[in-house]
Formats: sequence, C-alpha cells, structure tokens
Amino acid sequence: MDDNTKRNQVRKTFLCLNEQPRTRLQVAEITGIRRANICWYIRDFRERNQVAVVKKGIDPISKHPAEFLTTDPDLFPDENKADLFGGME
Repeated sequence: MDDNTKRNQVRKTFLCLNEQPRTRLQVAEITGIRRANICWYIRDFRERNQVAVVKKGIDPISKHPAEFLTTDPDLFPDENKADLFGGME
C-alpha cells in the first residue's frame, strides 16, 4: 500500500467514526477498508487520544460483543475528555 492510499484510509476511518459511534466491523463494511487496517488506524488514534469507546454492546453485523468507537470529542466519556485536554478537569 502506498502512502497516499494509507492516508486516504486513515481519513475515511476517522470521518466514519466521527459521524456516529460504530464498531470496527461497521467501519469496514461502510468504507470497504479491511478490518485489520482499521484496527491499526484505531490503535494510532488511541495513542493520540483521538478516539474513545462510547459503549460496549452487540455488533449489529456479527452479533458479537464489540466496542462502539467515536472520534467526535463531544461524545467522549468524561475520563477521556480530561486526557484530551492534558488532564484538566
């Protein structure tokens, strides 16, 4: 995969999670990006405090337990908002 393709996939993943909380599998289905790649991108978002788990529930596609993630800071749980702003409360 070239750098331009990766950048586009990262952007699509971020925007998909910004629209509403979704599971990794939902993002893969919507964007057409392999779920393995999405997992790596989410790991990178986590390292930069750009993603948060909104809730845990049943994935509507796989019917298995999953995390519903978001990149929208307005939807981050309170403990993540403190991290986003350097520990300020």
